[in-house]
Amino acid sequence: MKMNRWEKFFIRSWLRVYILRKAEVPKVLTNLGLAKGGVYLEVGCGVGAGTLLINQYLDPECIVGVDLDPDMIASARRYLGHPPGWAKGIRRDNIELLGEDASRLSFPDGYFDAAFHFAVLDHIPEWREVIAETHRVLKPGGIYAFEEFLLSPGFQGRWGHVSFAERDMREALAETGFAIERFETTKRLPRCLVRAKKKGSSDNVRAG
Repeated sequence: MKMNRWEKFFIRSWLRVYILRKAEVPKVLTNLGLAKGGVYLEVGCGVGAGTLLINQYLDPECIVGVDLDPDMIASARRYLGHPPGWAKGIRRDNIELLGEDASRLSFPDGYFDAAFHFAVLDHIPEWREVIAETHRVLKPGGIYAFEEFLLSPGFQGRWGHVSFAERDMREALAETGFAIERFETTKRLPRCLVRAKKKGSSDNVRAG
């Protein structure tokens, strides 16, 4: 699903980037036990701030950011071409931005060591397919870490949002073949912080 102009305005705003840097990314990207030098995926890269932060926190060999909206991919390329002050020292030469449908990715099975997203699935009616496709492109033992809003049924279709509850998310992950390692919900905002692992093992995924 493509966002409306007000959603795009917010995604491009300093406030959204500030929330991402200070609240979401530190909780999603810490204590993952990932080895350096992996190949990572960001679903719904938006303006590109999350992609830069993944680079800063995890030091991958390569990170691929995908977004369905060509306008957002163009914004992300501009953002990475002229990064804000906080991102000046972050590596950018290992980032690839692609316009892709996250429910039908072009990558082969087992391509990525880890995958991430930040409040993306509530914009995608086919969110279950995105989870299944993320599972497909991860290596055995690959890590899937993300933050999502858990919206009540009353939000379904409102402002382009899709609603799903904690039970829905847990079921989708388990049915796809993920082992849930962390599922933390917050009281102040209806959201979840999730870390799951594709069943199987890979010497290249986890450190130690």
